[in-house]
Amino acid sequence: MMIHYYNKTYTLGGISLDPAAPAFRYGAGFFETIYYNGRNICHLDMHLDRILHSLRSFGVQYETVDFEEVIEQLINRNGLTGQTARINIFYPMETEGASPVITATTHDPKPYKAYRLCVCKDHHVSTLNAHKTTSYMFFHLAMQQAKARGFDDAALFDFNDNLLEATTGALILKKQGSFVAVDSPYRLPSTALTIAAKKLDIISVRLPLDELASFRHAYILNSIIGMRPVVAIGETAFVPDEDACQTVMQAVIESA
Repeated sequence: MMIHYYNKTYTLGGISLDPAAPAFRYGAGFFETIYYNGRNICHLDMHLDRILHSLRSFGVQYETVDFEEVIEQLINRNGLTGQTARINIFYPMETEGASPVITATTHDPKPYKAYRLCVCKDHHVSTLNAHKTTSYMFFHLAMQQAKARGFDDAALFDFNDNLLEATTGALILKKQGSFVAVDSPYRLPSTALTIAAKKLDIISVRLPLDELASFRHAYILNSIIGMRPVVAIGETAFVPDEDACQTVMQAVIESA
């Protein structure tokens, strides 16, 4: 078990939720996943900006803490100093307002992994997709179904078969030297993609499923893996491109 932080206390054990609260009844809340590379808590400010923006957008009253100090305490108390770790900040919605639950657990990076994505046949198109919510059932089931079929993740599409994202990260494609990312209000604004856009010249476009085969390279990005090559989306194959990945990896998971 891991030590977590909640309600001004560091605790080894579980967290009680009021069964009448939105977090218990509907899975209502927001969360962030942050990478600790053994030296730095990577891009904490960007993650806090995103989760606090979501809370404000829906008029949720929330408490804050000294996040950096609490995370450093959790890393130390869980014996993770000098190791790679996954940090999570949760804001489960209580009957009135929300208070942060913060966790730190070990993470085993796979810096050489290439990803195979299946095409998810189901759709979940909502403006809520622009927020990282704990109402995560659709994404969880899509990932479970992908793994059951031998894939690493699932590519999600809107009702017009335009690419949105993977269940766990943003997607970039490349052809003829040009990088493109998805332009849609129905995908999560990715912190890793924001960082990648400072290193690569990325154009935002619509990406129909039947046009994916015209691209030579594809990549998946999130705050934990950085940027890794995608070798297939469904029946469409891509050539791995490690050079672009390493450029972005340095910025996403090897810097503060």
